[in-house]
Amino acid sequence: MSKTTRSGILRRGLLFLGGLGAAGAGKLALDHGQPLVLYGSNWRGYDGNLPREGERITVRGDLHLQPGGEPFGEFFATAIAFGGTSHPALAERQEMHTFKLRDGSIFGTGTAGALEGAFAVLGGTGRYAGAHGTYVARQGHKELGGDGAAEFVFDLRI
Repeated sequence: MSKTTRSGILRRGLLFLGGLGAAGAGKLALDHGQPLVLYGSNWRGYDGNLPREGERITVRGDLHLQPGGEPFGEFFATAIAFGGTSHPALAERQEMHTFKLRDGSIFGTGTAGALEGAFAVLGGTGRYAGAHGTYVARQGHKELGGDGAAEFVFDLRI
């Protein structure tokens, strides 16, 4: 069990206030213990056809801190289809993600079914240098039955 000290309390308070100040300046405040959630819009990449096994797909979209909010960054992905199915609910992909944000980038990889997948954070740059953790991606590709939006819920540690 760790001992709470006055200097530890002050240090955490200063980190919290620094995070609030950064958020006010158009930066992302990372609250420890709270998941980081990014929202996507303008998801595009499929040409109306589901990829066949082994085919590559690229995806691009805008990222926001709240649904419908101001853009905070961009999302880029490359994916390779596997499973060889023509049914949208069964479409599976191995994906590599780049979250290009105002204050750095986060990189991840994993597998996804039609609209949801589990991913590992591989690292980051800028404010996210040394990042690790996991995230769940819900990508609403219209071609797979979605609404063209996305949501990423991170368990991120830096």
